[in-house]
Amino acid sequence: MRLMTCLMLWALLAGCATEAPERPEDLFWEVYRRQATQPVVHTRRERFDTPEAAATRRMVLVSDEIFDHRSGHHVGTSIEHWRGESVVRTRCVDGVRHGYLPSRKTWDEPESSSLCQVSTRPLLGDGIIPGGLSDSQADAVVESLRGEHRFLTPLPPTPVDVGGKRYLRIPVRARPTEHDGTAWDMQHLLFALHDAGVDPRTYPFQPADNTGAGADLTYFVDPATLLPAFVHRQMLPSPGPVVRVEYVRPARLPADPLADVTPWALSW
Repeated sequence: MRLMTCLMLWALLAGCATEAPERPEDLFWEVYRRQATQPVVHTRRERFDTPEAAATRRMVLVSDEIFDHRSGHHVGTSIEHWRGESVVRTRCVDGVRHGYLPSRKTWDEPESSSLCQVSTRPLLGDGIIPGGLSDSQADAVVESLRGEHRFLTPLPPTPVDVGGKRYLRIPVRARPTEHDGTAWDMQHLLFALHDAGVDPRTYPFQPADNTGAGADLTYFVDPATLLPAFVHRQMLPSPGPVVRVEYVRPARLPADPLADVTPWALSW
């Protein structure tokens, strides 16, 4: 499959593909596997209740989350953008909450908070692809999602230019399918982790909103690394909430988690 993926990628970027590849979904699953084995995940996410709110972006709450699966260290920041003003509100560092006071440009007294536990923060990653898996675990998750727990249907990729850089645009349909007599959508991600020998109750991964109606996903992938750069998720039934996720590269923990108070926004 890896060789076919490379040939498919070369044909797409060279513009010489005259017809759809025989197995266009192979490219997405290679992207999935590569991201799932990343030891450090760093994403910025914004969520809107409606497509209209996403279009106007008058008030935006950005969640900046970093987790190192090797060490278990976590840094999560809540950032508010409102009427042209942008401020850092809170930052979680390994389960401890730090509140930022913009007027005094200082942090208040830290305190332990259940809201800062990675297991209770469904903001890390894109809600579809976990991180920190071994090669064998990632292969098992992909095998499960392509087999018994198939609810994701990747469509043929196309090259696009965004901001002067070439990406591969991969639409993916997430639709409910039946398991044990019940129709599930995002729950299949947890089933697949379980199939790979990973306990989804303790693993630092929260699946996307389980509406029972599925979602329409669009991945923008860096062709040099085959890692996702940006993900757009439109939840169903329409018009449902919109989630945008940007992957920050290179993904690494800051040396001093409280040093930078830049109110980051998504660059897309």
